[in-house]
Amino acid sequence: MQCPHCDLELGLPALQAGQLARCPRCNDVLCRIPLHATDSTLAYALAAMIFLCLSFAFPLLGMTVEGVHQQITIFSSAEILFHEDFVLIADLLLLVLLFTPALFLAATFYVYLALRLNARWPGLRAAAQLAASSRPWMMVDVFALAILVSMIKLASLAEIHFGLSFWSLLLFSLSLTKTASLVDKHWLNFKLAQLYGDDPTQPWTDGEQSCPACDKRNPKDARRCVRCAHRLSTRRPHSLQLTVGLLLTAAILYIPANLYPIMLTESLRSSEASTILEGVVIMWNIGSYPIALIIFIASVLVPIAKFAALSLLCIAAQLRKGAGETVSARRYTQLYRVTELIGRWSMVDVFVVAILVALVRMGKIMSVYPGVAALSFTGVVVFTMLAAMSFDIRLIWDKRVNKENPAHD
Repeated sequence: MQCPHCDLELGLPALQAGQLARCPRCNDVLCRIPLHATDSTLAYALAAMIFLCLSFAFPLLGMTVEGVHQQITIFSSAEILFHEDFVLIADLLLLVLLFTPALFLAATFYVYLALRLNARWPGLRAAAQLAASSRPWMMVDVFALAILVSMIKLASLAEIHFGLSFWSLLLFSLSLTKTASLVDKHWLNFKLAQLYGDDPTQPWTDGEQSCPACDKRNPKDARRCVRCAHRLSTRRPHSLQLTVGLLLTAAILYIPANLYPIMLTESLRSSEASTILEGVVIMWNIGSYPIALIIFIASVLVPIAKFAALSLLCIAAQLRKGAGETVSARRYTQLYRVTELIGRWSMVDVFVVAILVALVRMGKIMSVYPGVAALSFTGVVVFTMLAAMSFDIRLIWDKRVNKENPAHD
């Protein structure tokens, strides 16, 4: 296979259950085989689907203020955001909490059940690719953290009750995370190749390229994969231009996201609008230091860190360095992995607003409304994630490795 991060051509040894293989040059995990790979994945996927249904079937949270009781579900949160003309946030909420996890679990269960029964069902490769591409857009764990932040924010103002769906959501988050960790793209492609009678153990020959979607070896000049019709190219087309464009869009949106209110709070006593930083200060002043740090890191430091990291990567991909600088290329690759990992956690503040807007709806006693910054900040998170996905880290290695003898870099 070819390493997806540094493009090193290598052959994997025969791995046993519980083992993993790493690239000797960039240390990327190439393949990981869990214990009881098929049965474990099926069990966790089934459990996650059950908890998914329970998470949307019952009340999520309840609140009591001066004898007035209010409770919400995830659907009601999206519905209220829709009526407040924040349609994009409502759609995103349902996308990352319901539709994307449901598609991932359904595709995973379908493929692994076919492998378990040794059955050649239609659409197995498409389902495997769907499961792999949907993983970055599942944010159930981020939403669970947002619920805890919201609870602490309201603890001094009202009596908070956990609904049955709250506990189901926690279990759903754990089982979904475990399922995603068990799905290994390379192992899955290997098993599907065996299922369809291909021989994935043939040695690599010169003049071939690996399909990034299904690992099929194709001729160097092929434009489409002969197996799955995925577009083939030595490097992602217009990667730098697309990354820079998405990054500039996110940077422009970051300005109103911090200048305008992200949340409006109205009560009998006052009407208060708070920006992201003002929300951090409020939580710090009332003594909720961990929550203040979580919001500050997720909503302020992480976006700035992503801007800086992706900008540095784009510059490094353009600089012409001498051959053999593998150490610096490996560090840039580590920076890219961290950037991909932390991006979605910035959605915590947006989810907090979505929860409070739905939960605190008590007329003149107390009501919370979304601010325009919520939409801008959602755009910041989405565009920085897309920018990270569009960047081709192999461009870094192109300028910094010994092409004649890459095994000794």
